[in-house]
Amino acid sequence: MQRLIKKTLKKALWPLLPKPWDAADMEFHFGLWNGVSALYSVSGRQLGEDNTRPLRLNHGIPAETINCKYAGSRNGRAINMSALRIAMQNFDEALAITAAVKNHHLAHQPQTHILGIWDLYIMARASIALIAYQKRFTRQNSSGPRVDDALASQYQFISGVFMICRDMMESADPAIAENHPITAEALYAYADEHGIFLSFNGMACAGSTKKILDFLAFCCTGDGETAKLTDIVNEPENWYQYALATVELDCFIEAERAHRRAKEGANASTNFERAREIYRNLGNYARQPIDDPEAATEFTLFEDSALARQNRILRLLGRPTISEIPRDHFTARME
Repeated sequence: MQRLIKKTLKKALWPLLPKPWDAADMEFHFGLWNGVSALYSVSGRQLGEDNTRPLRLNHGIPAETINCKYAGSRNGRAINMSALRIAMQNFDEALAITAAVKNHHLAHQPQTHILGIWDLYIMARASIALIAYQKRFTRQNSSGPRVDDALASQYQFISGVFMICRDMMESADPAIAENHPITAEALYAYADEHGIFLSFNGMACAGSTKKILDFLAFCCTGDGETAKLTDIVNEPENWYQYALATVELDCFIEAERAHRRAKEGANASTNFERAREIYRNLGNYARQPIDDPEAATEFTLFEDSALARQNRILRLLGRPTISEIPRDHFTARME
């Protein structure tokens, strides 16, 4: 009963709570995934499901669950069948959106370019940026308060790629040290071994092993029907520049976090200076196609460089720049 009361109060207070996707410094403070995870799809589910952050916006929407029968780390854990049914209904459309993002990214690379794991990370972040851009770009045609089911499903599929790559960078895994190709099987094995398929609440990714591998393989080497980016976002090239700028910002932040943790001597099992190098190299790679002569501007203080990057993002969104990022937002990101 108390849980039901809390959920009811959360929903009642929803219109009064500040929304991450409206925050001036959303990309710095929350990051893209957290920033849009509380949004609702047309089918009435939150994009992040039980992983929605910030937690105060997580409504814990009821779902039909069953115990997972797939081998590996997910076996025996609860899986969300309500969300899975919607996602599977939109699987082909999600592939088409993924193809559109991949093709737009590869159009900025040499014709002989071979897709590597850094490219996969950028594709994943650029896909998530489709939703953030829809909600934050001032010249975007109104898409309504909810996210189309196909785009919401693609967000959930591609988030797995984002989370695998993020974990690899955080742990300085050699697989992501260079922009080398990687197989769907290797990505799946890493996710299974390192708990990427598991949620904080003990639940697990609901997708079948075959469907997950099919999606990962499509990201790595697949080709097929392509969605029209202009049906999703206004000014697709500006969206791509926004996506790259957010990747570069995030790598800049994480490189600084890794450096500070190395100085503190935290968790000796991780080579934080090596992680910092990976973040910096990936950030430089993401910066290469950025069409902005000031993209490489650096300042002595981390805070000033972060502000300059956030303001570059705001200019791409057609939003007013800000004079500072609140101190508590720096503290939250550096934790």
